[in-house]
Amino acid sequence: MKRFLYTLSIITAFLIYSCDKKDSPNPDNNNEWDTSAEAYLKDSTLYITKLVSLWQDYIIPANINDIADSVKVRNITKNQPTADSTLNYLIGLTPKDASGNPYDRFSFLDRQGVVNEEIQNARAISYGMYVFYLKTTESKQDNNNAHLYVRMVDLNSPSYQAGIRRGDRIISINGNTKFDYNTQNSQNFRGISDALGSEKMVIKWKKPSGEELEKTVISGQYSINPILTSWIKDIDNKKVGYFAFSSFLSIINNQNQPTNLQQSFQTLFTQFETEGIKHLIVDLRYNGGGSTFTAEYLANKIVPATANGKRMYYYKLNPFVEAELGDEFPPEDFNKSGSLELTKVYFLVTSSTASASELLINSLKPYMDVQVIGSENTYGKPVGFWGIPIGKKPSTADIFVTSFQTFNANNFGDYFNGLTPNKLTKEDFFKEFGDVNEGFIAEAIFHIKNGSYSTATRSAIAAKDLRRVNNTYNIKSVNSRASDIGMFKFSDNVIKLK
Repeated sequence: MKRFLYTLSIITAFLIYSCDKKDSPNPDNNNEWDTSAEAYLKDSTLYITKLVSLWQDYIIPANINDIADSVKVRNITKNQPTADSTLNYLIGLTPKDASGNPYDRFSFLDRQGVVNEEIQNARAISYGMYVFYLKTTESKQDNNNAHLYVRMVDLNSPSYQAGIRRGDRIISINGNTKFDYNTQNSQNFRGISDALGSEKMVIKWKKPSGEELEKTVISGQYSINPILTSWIKDIDNKKVGYFAFSSFLSIINNQNQPTNLQQSFQTLFTQFETEGIKHLIVDLRYNGGGSTFTAEYLANKIVPATANGKRMYYYKLNPFVEAELGDEFPPEDFNKSGSLELTKVYFLVTSSTASASELLINSLKPYMDVQVIGSENTYGKPVGFWGIPIGKKPSTADIFVTSFQTFNANNFGDYFNGLTPNKLTKEDFFKEFGDVNEGFIAEAIFHIKNGSYSTATRSAIAAKDLRRVNNTYNIKSVNSRASDIGMFKFSDNVIKLK
């Protein structure tokens, strides 16, 4: 840690010296040197990205020593209007995948500090409602359109308190009914984005039962509880445990004390151990990641005792980070916690399952029977970052540059295209988390009962439900938490390694 802080002090000293020089000439020799806060932030963005990016060799300037030259730095950043556009330009230089997209689609600036607030302190300010466009039999008859539905609601959130639940269809917001896919797509979804970013809205919605409700909902701060639901059941004389988990919030707070999440997990896994479950279903379908500490904690709870002391995962870093900060990234080994001894673990996933979720799955695969069930590959983010504060008021931010990649004990970590499910099946968007008749959960239970997956798209559900699900199609998810799609590594209590 001392070495990390020493390196950070060098970074900070450079930024103060080279990015805020009032007597430096302007690179184009036409105007005075730009001393604005945003110019400082742009230069800092380039400096940090070149220094710590996993794809350092692709980031300009080619010679890393040139980032110590403020004029050369400004020659690169001067044509970018903001620090955000500067970062987008730099990550666009990283290697491209088969689709022509840069591998680094993850680095970002957090100007409001919401990421640390969510993951470290489990607090959010929003409606706590996550929506998406779903094409159904009804919407197909409406000019092949798609309607707006709720895919998840945070416990304790304003939307949850109002009675809004997964599977509800949004009919209108503030009297406006034009939130269908075709209308919003033509507006680049500005209408729904503005509504979800507002402080108050009158929302009318219809439940799957057909009941319509209307309430005024006020956006506000709430404590996030990412364990959405859990149960223990006897299924064909087999003890099965289940829990749905929406975010890898930290199990340690800023004071290095256990959080409410850690205490909740301790209670939950004690129940699993007391009941002697042998099969565990972990629902990560919308879990975009979070703290690696939490992933390690769950891995140590789930892994068999035979893996104790063996490699969980290790890091790949760029040469600078390896040389200067390598002590902060030691290989992680299993330290089995609790007495749970599972026969199998099932993970339920979608393309929204990312980062720390994928780290957990990938780390367990070398040591136990891991079954993955979902509608598609996971997101594909085997990389992570930490937060470095940059800028000066009024333009300050935490910058998160993709800086490390993780590999499991089998040296596998190149899953930028996602982890592939053992069984592809349909999700039932109209059933709550934990419902044994929901598509993903039903398939896991089918496998527990029979030792193999069903040949049908769905299993153990009524024919009318099967028809309904097969006629639904997720078109687009609109919003998510600010901390989603992130693998955040926190080191002690000072530097936020995300």
